[in-house]
Amino acid sequence: MNMIKSTLKLTLILYLCVALSGVYILSAAARITPKEGEEDTVLITIEKGDTLWDLCQAHLKDPLRWRELSKYNDFTNPHLIYPGEKLRIPLSMVPGIIEDAGKKVEVDQEELEKLRAELEESEATREKLASEIKSLNASIAKLEKQIKALEDSQKSQKALLDAIKKANNDAATDVKKVVRSSKNALQKQLDDLNGRLDSLNETLGSLQKELKATQEQIGNLQGDVKTALAQIEVNQKGISELKMMLEAEKGVHEEVSSSKRALVFVTTVAAGIGWFVLNAIGGRSGE
Repeated sequence: MNMIKSTLKLTLILYLCVALSGVYILSAAARITPKEGEEDTVLITIEKGDTLWDLCQAHLKDPLRWRELSKYNDFTNPHLIYPGEKLRIPLSMVPGIIEDAGKKVEVDQEELEKLRAELEESEATREKLASEIKSLNASIAKLEKQIKALEDSQKSQKALLDAIKKANNDAATDVKKVVRSSKNALQKQLDDLNGRLDSLNETLGSLQKELKATQEQIGNLQGDVKTALAQIEVNQKGISELKMMLEAEKGVHEEVSSSKRALVFVTTVAAGIGWFVLNAIGGRSGE
């Protein structure tokens, strides 16, 4: 029984080795060989996930035109292309890359204008809240002065009552009524003022919370504006470099490193814009 199990294991291992070797041989045999002497073309580097269909869909708007690339390249298997391989494409495909990048810059600029408008609105709200808080502080200070004056008046009334008691009990009876009435009226005013003071303090607390939230929003918007400006500057710089590269290389075979830099730049621009859009959407959802 052990011998049978060992034989089956050995057979399975040999089968897997043969299968993997076949896949490796087929994969290693698939290559792209760019043709030499083709004018108005550039070399690009295949990135991970690229297919001839996707490249033609992105730049020629028709994935079925992938066969046109056979004019500029020899394929052992057009369905198997690998990252790092070189592919020759016509220059007519490259302006699409520039146009797409330009559109993305316009979208960034529109988003920047929206952020600026929101920032101005937040600044106006902050100034309004600050003005209301200042007015409330003035009202509170005025109420505190009135309360202090009433307390001083109560002390004076109490001192007067004590003096009247000592002078004459009969005469003090009527005075006591007057003083008691005055004291009750003053206490009622004092209670009303304390109630108003508590209400104003609650309002002040709410406004201070709104002011804090507005200041945090302003900080977030300022960060988004800085990020958007930096991203637009990078995108515009990259587009200018790509245009200069195309003008310098028309009619001449492009160096491998230059094409690789062009594709890496386009990929970086797309990733940056995607990140910016997601961040902006997330920020607005949080509001």
